[in-house]
Amino acid sequence: MSSKDHAKVKTIPPLVPLFFIGISWLINKTNFSLNIPLDSQIQMIVAYVFMFCASLLFGFSLYFFVKSKQNPEPHTPTNALYTKGIFRITRNPIYLGFLVAQVVVAIKLNNLYVLLTLPMVMIILTKWVIEPEETYLEELFGEQYLNYKQKVRRWL
Repeated sequence: MSSKDHAKVKTIPPLVPLFFIGISWLINKTNFSLNIPLDSQIQMIVAYVFMFCASLLFGFSLYFFVKSKQNPEPHTPTNALYTKGIFRITRNPIYLGFLVAQVVVAIKLNNLYVLLTLPMVMIILTKWVIEPEETYLEELFGEQYLNYKQKVRRWL
């Protein structure tokens, strides 16, 4: 297989936030409980807003994959560069959705550790998943992808 067959990502993307959520839950249960310092009603409002945002990010992203008959799994080949819809706002709506969903889980568990691990999740997704995907897309689509990268931010 050539390097153009698929992105050489180093992990299965949803496992990254799930790992940190699991570790955070374990630390919160076994050592020192660290709750989110917000009123529970405010937490619920924030959770519903973030849940709505995550649903939009996932829904619009998956719509693209269905519409273009592509597999969202990064270990598979791609045949199209989609730059419309949600992809006009962020180059990585699914990974952004993971971060937004992690906020919802943090609130649901009332676990500040889950929130504190967001930067690590973001860094690992960037290094292990997004950067290899970008290299793959640059090789595959060349100038078209480079132009897209200049116009649309990686996260927001």
